[in-house]
Amino acid sequence: MSEMKAVIKKADGKENWFYTSVQRQNPGEGEVEIKVACAGICGSELHAYNDNHFYRPGNIIGHEFCGVISRVGKGVTDWKEGDRVVAEIYAGSCGECEYCKRGLIGFCQEGHYVGWDLDGGWADYHIAPQNMLHKLPDSVSFEVGTMIEPLAVLAQALVVNRRPIKAGDVVVIQGCGTIGMIAAMMAKAAGASKVIMTGTDVDNDVRLPIAKQLKSVDMIVNVMHENLKEIVLAETDGLGADVIIEASGSDKAIYTMSDIIRPLGNIVVLGESGKSEFPFRWNAALFKSCSIIFNFGEVHEAWVIALRLLEAGKFELDKLITHKLPLSEFKQGFELLDSKEGLKVILYPGEK
Repeated sequence: MSEMKAVIKKADGKENWFYTSVQRQNPGEGEVEIKVACAGICGSELHAYNDNHFYRPGNIIGHEFCGVISRVGKGVTDWKEGDRVVAEIYAGSCGECEYCKRGLIGFCQEGHYVGWDLDGGWADYHIAPQNMLHKLPDSVSFEVGTMIEPLAVLAQALVVNRRPIKAGDVVVIQGCGTIGMIAAMMAKAAGASKVIMTGTDVDNDVRLPIAKQLKSVDMIVNVMHENLKEIVLAETDGLGADVIIEASGSDKAIYTMSDIIRPLGNIVVLGESGKSEFPFRWNAALFKSCSIIFNFGEVHEAWVIALRLLEAGKFELDKLITHKLPLSEFKQGFELLDSKEGLKVILYPGEK
């Protein structure tokens, strides 16, 4: 069995991340091998870099990736070598529990997550079950293909799961990272009439200038110099935002959400925080009778919707890419994201 290069995390601590040689596995029954073209760094991997996310020690990291099928296992009939593909990130579900029967395999107690407790795609090659594959349209670059997973997360949160946005809604996006940017695009696709995005001084050099280029972002507010509550009330005839999409993970932003949400409004939570707990103004949210919707992961339908909208030209994902690095330089990618000097960092396997 031959070897390949991959990124693994052996234990807590930044010194325990390695770009190293591992065994290249053979595809089993019903599986394919994907030659990884490129992969993205997600905010959850940045949390893991800072020891704030679960993982299996020694696991190959990475859940945002795409590539070309290089080998097929026995029993694979719908896919062939050379097919451009992207893969869903859940595997090993039981198929019998309540969640599996409802198509919510991400909540199966027997399931596993690619890149966390299953080997991921920060490697030369990745093995995936054939039923987790989607065709990557020829019109979509591999670099944009790495962002289909977070795009599916937003499709799940805003289109599939309880549909919190109605036509004409005013939506506030808290946070201008990759998820916040994609949330703005998906909000417009879901019918929002106005999208207001927030940021801080640390976002001035890279992230806010990118936000200004996006057709889906109508207004940008630097919350360190502008009064978000006053601006939102002025834009909504004093009512408040119809929807808040929390993609910052900031305790201050979360604490003040009740100031800007309208009565009976919807708060959609996407941002993972580095803290385990923080204060929330419970009564203020209660008196507005607002709904708080937490969203994690995505179902198969969300992947299908994301790919259809992407192929239809509804998103400007290419504008989010700020850096392209060899996989071996993944730590530089983490540093770029930690310092907010980067937005979407793309990693390329192979010796370069």
